[in-house]
Amino acid sequence: MKKKQVSANNQFQLATIEPNGQVQNLSATQDLPMKKIFNAVDLATSSDPTLLLPDYLTILDSKLKEMLLTSTSNNINTDTLNELLNQKEILVFIRQLTQLVNKLNYSQLQNEQWSYYYNLGMTEGIWNGRVSKKMADANAMCYTYGRSKILIKQRLDKYKLQCEQVQHAINEHMKQAPIIIDMTNLMNMINSLIHKDQHQLRLELDRRKTMLRLDAEEHKLVDHFYTLKPRQTEINSAKIIWKAIHDQQTILHEIAIFKKWVPLHTPVSSCTFQDIQLPNINRIFTSLAFHYQTLSTEQMAQQTIVRAEDIAQHYTNIATAEKNKLLSTRTNHKNVQLLDQIITTIIIRENNMRQRGVCELQRKLTMIFNENTVEPTDDKLNIQIN
Repeated sequence: MKKKQVSANNQFQLATIEPNGQVQNLSATQDLPMKKIFNAVDLATSSDPTLLLPDYLTILDSKLKEMLLTSTSNNINTDTLNELLNQKEILVFIRQLTQLVNKLNYSQLQNEQWSYYYNLGMTEGIWNGRVSKKMADANAMCYTYGRSKILIKQRLDKYKLQCEQVQHAINEHMKQAPIIIDMTNLMNMINSLIHKDQHQLRLELDRRKTMLRLDAEEHKLVDHFYTLKPRQTEINSAKIIWKAIHDQQTILHEIAIFKKWVPLHTPVSSCTFQDIQLPNINRIFTSLAFHYQTLSTEQMAQQTIVRAEDIAQHYTNIATAEKNKLLSTRTNHKNVQLLDQIITTIIIRENNMRQRGVCELQRKLTMIFNENTVEPTDDKLNIQIN
């Protein structure tokens, strides 16, 4: 199949079209301050948080010095500190201590995380839940959430023991501290560095707490919906509404990411849309590139957003139409009170899906653009000096 040529004024490179007509790639000459999702941590809730944990034992000496110097407080003489860091033996001591504190903070965060899960289970009965994948697909929901009580208790014991072991290792290591080091200032500097470097880790753990509640609520609402014994027509409407909201959230996420992605481009390097996982945007842009070759890059980007927003509105219209259809049956329904309960449950679940979408979008923006929310500073020392 002969490929169409695109205007040279268009900085975006079109996808390669194979004989079967499938889009293989779509790239743009861009220089983006973003992380590739697959190189950091998976967006799924089962992602490994240790991938967000820095390893100070592998960082170059020059880089570690720079990181430590930028983490000092105003009352520390940076020239004196720089002289200390230039001494190999002292830098090795600080490097090892920093990694130990890093491990301790991680174990403490995990202990707090699993304590939260345990308390949530004990006070609100939120442990774990599962439905069949067929049921999950039909109702646009996650099929599993949470952890069992046994596993949570095992994790609590594990991280409690880790905290004790690492704290002991820190105490032993600090006995080897050179006399010329002010340990209080050093601890403040190390804690400041680690607090900053573990920022995304804390965000991820907080996100998991929120997602656990939202996913548990999803299962609870869907289960409640079916216990009301709705008619088949009402079940069909609920599935249509929830599927429309799910698809709407998906396209809205792509629009939000694309809007941030476009202004950051420069004609220096290349980055594919697949790297930031925008299949709908990719498809729309490819279509525009083939059919409107005279459009500039900026015009095509704007038109892509407009068309994507139209799709999102289409899904909104589908959900609204189904809700109106349900409401129209109210006058002839034998049990109006039951119908109202069914509609209310559908709407509450819809709102929960939107809240879940907000949480997921923030996660994606954080991973792609390093767009972090501001956390309150914590001035307390995490290390016990015995």
